[in-house]
Amino acid sequence: MKRLFLISTCFLFCLACKKQEVVVEQIDQATLRKEAQPTEVRVATAEYRPFEFLVSATGTIESENELEIIFEGSGYLEELGIENGQKVKKGQVIGRLQNEKEKFALEKATVAFDKSYLNFRNDSISRGSNITKDVINTFELNSGLKDARINLREAQISLENTIIRAPSDGIIVDLATKKGSLISAGKKLCDIYDGQNLTLTAKILETDFGYIKPGLVADVFPLARRDQSFVAKVDEINPRVDEFGMVQIELKLNQTEGLLPGMNANAIVRVPQAKHIIVPREAVVIKQGKSVIFTVVNGTAQWKYVEIGLDNGTDVEVLDGLQDGDQVVLTNNIQLAHDAKVSIASQDVSTSKQ
Repeated sequence: MKRLFLISTCFLFCLACKKQEVVVEQIDQATLRKEAQPTEVRVATAEYRPFEFLVSATGTIESENELEIIFEGSGYLEELGIENGQKVKKGQVIGRLQNEKEKFALEKATVAFDKSYLNFRNDSISRGSNITKDVINTFELNSGLKDARINLREAQISLENTIIRAPSDGIIVDLATKKGSLISAGKKLCDIYDGQNLTLTAKILETDFGYIKPGLVADVFPLARRDQSFVAKVDEINPRVDEFGMVQIELKLNQTEGLLPGMNANAIVRVPQAKHIIVPREAVVIKQGKSVIFTVVNGTAQWKYVEIGLDNGTDVEVLDGLQDGDQVVLTNNIQLAHDAKVSIASQDVSTSKQ
């Protein structure tokens, strides 16, 4: 009887154990994907076209034709007809020194010349028609005409040096003196620059030197005109690396309205490369240590390993892994999975926009 009781107890214990078993239902991943809401993404179209490598440069805007105007004579500045920022024409009188002494000296030199010329003419008439170059030279020396001519020219130059004229068309800057000032010869009056011919003297990294050549187009962004860009071309390259590892280049600006010498500016030089598939930089993500781009095919994201070339900060070259016309995902692609459902948020973006 005792043995029968033990068997019954074991049987009931086994039944109790069976009732406590937990059934785990297997999750169908494919079913989950079908039921999940599509991830909203923005896309761009991959394009087969020349890639533009962008070289950054920083520098200062300068005038190609900037001149320093100095006084040739000395004395009090009697007249001053200019101010900073004024536009002047070549030959325009912009200042005048007190010149009574110079005028008097010119008058004396003119009288002396006239007297010498009269003596020369009388000597020539007395000689008659038979007169040679040697004889003329002798008469000029004897009459004092040669000396008088030199003295007259010297007096004319002295008077002319009291009158300051603009050496070229341009704009007055750095006016350094005032009317009534006592001036010495060689003192600076002002500078004048040509506002129509401006260049950006800039520096690039020596590692970018091999990409730059004359004629390349650049976009210039003056710090004082943040809302506006200007077009320029590489005009000159100084083939020397300075102590900071920089190379100087000259960019000739096509537009100059609103620009001033001395303005600081940044520039982006566009360097065309060979044709490749081009996509926006944000299309590339790193998965498992490799470059990946997701494309959209029939409403699903397709994971593609790609080989990346040059990167200009905006676009990248894709050397292998994509085709011309592929739609590439730009947003929400960090956590995106292969075959995930996606919906396009807006019209696709062209990679040709820089």
